[in-house]
Order: sequence, then C-alpha cells, then structure tokens
Amino acid sequence: MRRAALLLVAALVLAAAAAGIAVLLTLRPSAQEPIRIGFLGPLSGPFAAWGVNHRDGMLLAVEEVNDRGGVLGRRLELVVRDDRNSPSEAVSAFRELVEVQRVVAVAGPVSSDIGLALSKEAERYRVPLFLLAAGSDRVLTRSSRYTFRTCLPSASMHEQLFEEFIRAMKVTRVGNVIADYEWGHSIREAVERVAARTGIQLRTEVAPLTESDFTPYLRRLRDLNPELIIATGHPPGLSAIVRQSLELGLDVKWITGSVPPATPLVNALGELAFGRVLLTNCANYESPEYVALAERFRERFGTLMEQFAVTGYVTVMMIADAIEKTGSTDPSVIADHIRSGRYVSPLYLWPLSYTEWGELKEARMSFAVIERGDPPGRVNPGSGWHLRIFFITSEPVKPYVPKE
Repeated sequence: MRRAALLLVAALVLAAAAAGIAVLLTLRPSAQEPIRIGFLGPLSGPFAAWGVNHRDGMLLAVEEVNDRGGVLGRRLELVVRDDRNSPSEAVSAFRELVEVQRVVAVAGPVSSDIGLALSKEAERYRVPLFLLAAGSDRVLTRSSRYTFRTCLPSASMHEQLFEEFIRAMKVTRVGNVIADYEWGHSIREAVERVAARTGIQLRTEVAPLTESDFTPYLRRLRDLNPELIIATGHPPGLSAIVRQSLELGLDVKWITGSVPPATPLVNALGELAFGRVLLTNCANYESPEYVALAERFRERFGTLMEQFAVTGYVTVMMIADAIEKTGSTDPSVIADHIRSGRYVSPLYLWPLSYTEWGELKEARMSFAVIERGDPPGRVNPGSGWHLRIFFITSEPVKPYVPKE
C-alpha cells in the first residue's frame, strides 16, 4: 500500500512537471510569434502606383509561404507603413518597424531621397533594407552592408543601357528631362557621360519633381528635334512628357521612363503609349512562371502584376529562403547570407547577387515596350495590350563602385 502511494505521488509529480514544461513551451514567444517583414514605401503621393503594386506583390508572397507552412514552422507577417514621400516620416516609420515590430527586414523605398535616408538607418540598426527603386549612386557607400538594390540598378549603371541603345538605334539627338532631386541629377550625370563618349547632341531640362506642365521645357528642345527623349530622371512626369511632346509637334520616336507603372500610363495616354514608351525593366514578362503568377495576382488583387509586384514577391521569397537556409531570423545573418549568396528566380531577368556594398552584380538592364494585343492567359484580360522586352544589354552591367 505504502509503495503504491509513493508511486502515485511520483506519477503526480512527473505529470505536474510535464504540464509545467508544456505551459512554459506555450509561453515561449519565439515558437509562436510570426516572422515579421516590413513594407515601407509610397502608398500616397507621386509614387503611390509604384508602392501599392510592390506591397501587393509582397502580400501575395507572404500568403503563399504561409499556405506552405511558413518558415521554420512560423508564419510570415507583412507590416505595412506608408513613407508619405517624406524622408523624415520614413525614418520614423523604419525605427518603429525595427524597435517595436521587430521586423527582420524592410523593403519598399522608391524615391532616392528616402532611400538615402533609410540606408543610414539600415546600417545603424543592422537590418536589411531592400530598395524597390531609389537608384541614386549616393544611396550606397563602400561601407554599406545592409542596403540592397533589387529592380533598379544605380543611376551610373544606366550608362551602359543608354549607350548600347543609342548606338544600336543610331540615335544622334537626345533630349533629357530630369526632376530637380537626387535621382534626377544622378541620371543627368550618367547621360552626360554617355554623350561625351558617343558624340550625340544632348540638351537637358530640369523641372520640379511635382511638375505637370512640361511645355516650357519641351519647347526648348524643339530646335534640337530629338529622336529620343530620356525622361528616366523624372519618374512621375512621364505620361505628361509623352502627351505634351506630341502636342507640341516633336517627332520623337522613343521616350524612356524609370521603371514606371504601365497601367496608369495606358489609362492616361491610350494609343499614345503603344510602341513609343520604353520602360526600364527587371521583370521577365515572357516566362511561363510569370504568366502563372500574374494570373494568381490578377485573381487576388484585380490588376496587372507589374515589375514592382514581381520585385516585392521575389524579395519576400529571397528573405524566406535566407531564413530557411541559415535557420536564423537574425537580421544580420539574413543580410550576410543574401550578400554572399545568389538567388535565382525565373520571374527576374537576372540573378540577384551582390557586391559587398549591396549593388547588383549580374543585372542585364532592359527596356520593355507597351504593345497592342492581348496578353497571354488571364494576366490582364480584356486590356488589349501587353508588355514585351524591347531591348536588353548585351551582357550584365558592370556594378557601380561608390567613390567613398
């Protein structure tokens, strides 16, 4: 009897201990909390079309990862913040994402002014920051270790794209319209270096970032009669530049834009957009993998999956891959893995591999063109137009090396 009582006590103690351990395990936050990734980009202001598409691409990737069981047994969560096209607001939001939300990475900047401000925060907090655009040369320095480009290489790396295109198409007269901010002036410098090497006639006009009436600037290009207008340095002004140049009678064969959204361009320009507007591009629109994903994106969000959504999707998948392969959610470990690794996606025109300072090592830059004709499958049904790769550099563009 006494032995039976002792055994009963021992069993109760073991059961209590086991129950206690179970309670402790359920209370451990790391086993249950989601892995948070931050979206910090423009959901309002002149770059909102870029930001919304990028955010939705990230959301789709998060949903698909979670449908497969998450990463390391944990769900992903996207924490969304609007940078409001303000460097100071973006910095405050970044700090909140890192300090309060404890995100493992942040993606989204479009404006170079914001990219420049946030890159300093990424280095300070040692949290990886993925730039959608923000292509100013000055965003990265030789000591950058936590800031990575994705869809848009630096302004200086556009030189090879512009030069190869100008030579291939035998262009001799070029107008360059830029916005008066960091990115615009970086493009101006790049185009001027191309002009010095190719001997083209070049004229540059500088307009405010918020300008909508470009007629005074375009009139000053009339006597040049440009075959090509580079509007890459004024991202929000592209559709107005296209329409107003034609209204002024400028016989321009091509007008370039910096990774602009195609849907609002077609909505604003109609037939004027077809075959004329060249979009700096990173997405592999002709791959079957893109078609399949874009159909799911269309079903989920009711719109075309443009290169910004592709970039958001691929960035989340690259972060998830880094977490899975390293077995860690430490932002420094994630950044080290991405910086030293190589992520290949059929959705992209190039593998994502990086220099020590976060510049793209294998980018084959391209122009996409908007053409008449229905897209494949249900990518953009009933639209009557599609995107096609029009020109691509002959080899990967040499990575830009920061001066400091």
